[in-house]
Amino acid sequence: MRWFIFLISAAFLFFINCDKETNSIDTDNGSTGTLKIYLTDSPAEYEAVNITFSEVSAHINDQWLTVRGDSVTVNLLDWNNGNSIILGEAELPAGHYTQIRLMIQEAEIVVDGQTFPLTVPSGAQTGLKMGPEFTLTAGSTYELVVDFDVARSIVVTGPRHDPHSYKLKPHLRCVPRAISGSISGIVTNPEHLPLAYALQNSDTITSAIVDTSDGYFQLSFLSEGGYTVSLRDTLDQYYNQDNVAVTNGVNNDLGSITLQ
Repeated sequence: MRWFIFLISAAFLFFINCDKETNSIDTDNGSTGTLKIYLTDSPAEYEAVNITFSEVSAHINDQWLTVRGDSVTVNLLDWNNGNSIILGEAELPAGHYTQIRLMIQEAEIVVDGQTFPLTVPSGAQTGLKMGPEFTLTAGSTYELVVDFDVARSIVVTGPRHDPHSYKLKPHLRCVPRAISGSISGIVTNPEHLPLAYALQNSDTITSAIVDTSDGYFQLSFLSEGGYTVSLRDTLDQYYNQDNVAVTNGVNNDLGSITLQ
């Protein structure tokens, strides 16, 4: 009899502990909304950076709820210049959420036609957690965009003469899509691979590749405020403009830009 009571108690504790891990949710009560999480990238000088995400979840009331439960592999370099991919979408209970979490299963990088493993620190394997906090209201859709800055996130750990050992130290920012804007322009002399940057207080918030065919660039998913826009190409020709305003839901078109 004592063993029977012990087994029941153990099973009860097991289910309590499981409840604090990632859960799926019963959405039949009607008080739900839709959460969509997108992924975009800031450019880097690699041929491919493939990240396999094993799970996407959101945190509410001391528990993680599943936004995406199956694995997906994304080449981060495919999603730049305002382009994004949906990383997870789910109907979740309405309420106040404190953060989201991305679980990384594995990663690899392609350099000079060769594929190398991208070492993922243990912290990243247990989940990349990030804000902002947000409220999901019943019957609504809330969209978050995660900007994965590849150039800042990859550390070369091999010797100088053979730098073929790479480590992933994720550098991300997460922005509500509805309260973000963008800056765009057209470079008249884009032949020498210019990059565009949006900065605040000398810190790069995001960057974009300038299309060499038509000179177009777009710095996307920026929080409302003032930015310095800086462009530079491989010949060190550059352009800087301070106090460029970003307004929610609006693209600030700078028009034609010539690097000098």
